Amino acid sequence: MKENRLKSRRIAEGLTITDLSRLSKISTKVISQTERFMIDPTEVTKRKILNGLNAVKRPGENPYEFEYIFPRSEKE
Repeated sequence: MKENRLKSRRIAEGLTITDLSRLSKISTKVISQTERFMIDPTEVTKRKILNGLNAVKRPGENPYEFEYIFPRSEKE
């Protein structure tokens, strides 16, 4: 399963899985499974999660980039 930085960035932003679920409109189950590398969600789902993470960024802070949170593997 593909690795990602979702859990570390969510915690760094002070968000619970429930908080991120509300912000991204993605179920807590999908977020939890993504963080534990149990599933590799679609790009649309990943972008919704990324938008949820970026929703809590303060003005002037750089938003998270897709590739930073969900790096592409060398195999692709």
